[in-house]
Amino acid sequence: MTSAPTTPAPIYDALFDTSACLNCGATLTGPFCAHCGQKKAARMGTRMVRKEAWERFRWFEWSTIRNALRVLPQPGTMAREYVLGQRKDHPHPLTLLFLSIGFLLIVLGHTDYLRPELPSEAAQRMYALVTGYSKWSFSLGAVAALASTWLVFRRRGYNLAELLTLALYCQAVFIALQMVNQLPLVLAPSPELLKWHKQWSPWYMTALQTLMFMLALRQFFVLSLRQGAGWLLLAGALFAGLKWQATQLYARGVVELVLWQMGG
Repeated sequence: MTSAPTTPAPIYDALFDTSACLNCGATLTGPFCAHCGQKKAARMGTRMVRKEAWERFRWFEWSTIRNALRVLPQPGTMAREYVLGQRKDHPHPLTLLFLSIGFLLIVLGHTDYLRPELPSEAAQRMYALVTGYSKWSFSLGAVAALASTWLVFRRRGYNLAELLTLALYCQAVFIALQMVNQLPLVLAPSPELLKWHKQWSPWYMTALQTLMFMLALRQFFVLSLRQGAGWLLLAGALFAGLKWQATQLYARGVVELVLWQMGG
């Protein structure tokens, strides 16, 4: 194992006790920056996550869309900037996650990815129950990302809400990868392709998501490959294992719950 990596500037409460805007660097003369318009940033916390999710929910803002697209190649960089106070033009992680899940559900509905192959009245009822419970499964990647990040990098000065911000940005990227993965089923749908896709996509998508998660960790913690390769590999292995296990447990739980309800 390599030696523990070091960060250029660890996060601490006093970082936010400043008269400069953390978004653009201009001097603050009030609660809002006269230069960029951002409200004076406070350190992330559980209450702050809920409050900003409500305040920042917007549907059609070009700056939000532009920065939402930027998260695809730079999830860790955007999460770091958001945590360190640059929040005016950055999409709130919960808002981005909910929109991503909504788009993915539309794509899955178009490809009939979750629909039973042999529909019947009982199967349709079971399908409705499974679909309802499965919507929560889209958060499993964020849970695995948060857990593995906390286990490996918990001593680096970031609190749980700040690590959750990184996990939610990562999950939005995971969902974007899933939507790209569905494109062949949209462009050239066939029963054979659907069967192959369901069999093999969990394997290669887990590998792709793990690589993207490791990239996000490197960006967020500003790690060099020489210093942080071992820690990144450890976190990536934990993420892949936790996500796979959580998915299996969740699927079994949903099946047991649906069978119990169907039997009732």
